[in-house]
Amino acid sequence: MNPLVRLIFAVVLGITWFVVNRAYTANSRVNKEDPAGVEQRQYITGALRALAFFGLIWFIASTVVIFVFGLVLAIIDAIGGQGFGDAFTETINSASGGEGSLNPLSLWGAIATLIATVTAVWLSQRFARGKSILDLGLRLYRELPLDALLGLVLGPLLFAVIFQLEQLFGYLVGNRGPTFSWGDLLQYFVIFACVAISEELVVRGYFLQVLNEVWGGQVAIIVTSLFWGFAHLLNPRATLLGAFNIVVAGALFAYAYSMTGKLWLPIILHFSWNFAEGAIFGYPVSGYPVSGAVFEPLVNGPQELTGGLFGPEGGILSLLAILIGGLVLYGWDKIRRPPALKDEPPSKSGS
Repeated sequence: MNPLVRLIFAVVLGITWFVVNRAYTANSRVNKEDPAGVEQRQYITGALRALAFFGLIWFIASTVVIFVFGLVLAIIDAIGGQGFGDAFTETINSASGGEGSLNPLSLWGAIATLIATVTAVWLSQRFARGKSILDLGLRLYRELPLDALLGLVLGPLLFAVIFQLEQLFGYLVGNRGPTFSWGDLLQYFVIFACVAISEELVVRGYFLQVLNEVWGGQVAIIVTSLFWGFAHLLNPRATLLGAFNIVVAGALFAYAYSMTGKLWLPIILHFSWNFAEGAIFGYPVSGYPVSGAVFEPLVNGPQELTGGLFGPEGGILSLLAILIGGLVLYGWDKIRRPPALKDEPPSKSGS
């Protein structure tokens, strides 16, 4: 996720928590005029405090970890004969997504982001909420193997639908692939796994569940999905339609969480979606071109349908695939018959 998003998030939530906390002090006019609502307002300030705490830790941890990774890798490159300044700049750009493309060198940035995110979530759960990071939905459960299989298969199937539709409409005019290596695919596997874990821990994990405790599941899903769409507006080549599609995809991943009460299905589905989009079918992933994919399609069609330079996520064909994915999850939900989002208590058994 763009470093600017983390900075904006930390500043906005910090200011909001400070203002609300000042407005809802014990002797405030609001609490004196409406003493019955004191408890609810305490929940609100507590949620804002938890989010503001996370925003601050997330920004600091990301900055420190990415800088340290950049410094270490730059020193290694400098020993190998590359100029230290050039190596450091290239590494920082790769770690922060500043190069505007995805390639195997993005591996270190993805790993650094994952380390920073897990650290921030763990500290926030422990000190701001008094809970374990496992309580976000990371405990194992009986249906996990089947849910994991569904998540792994669904992403490639949905992009196969997009690929076939583009071929049917004549938008695929050529293919430069395959030019991949198995080593590159393995690195993309790790990159997209790190991205999926990081973003789901933050959005469907910490954010959604903090908001759910105060405002309920529907509000939490809407707010976190809108946040996720806004965050992608700062990606290279972003479009409003792309942001809207990502809002809908956010609701899809939130539904995957709500139907299981766990983060595993949204993490795996998020991973398989990105891996299929970039590493297999060779499309840009949320505005980031991918090099060395299995396929490298040449797409020539209306941007509103194909997504243009942002990738399929910026087009109506992707929206159709997301809706199909929602129908598949709905059918799977009916088979599983799980508890609702609001009523699912954290598992304490570890099973």
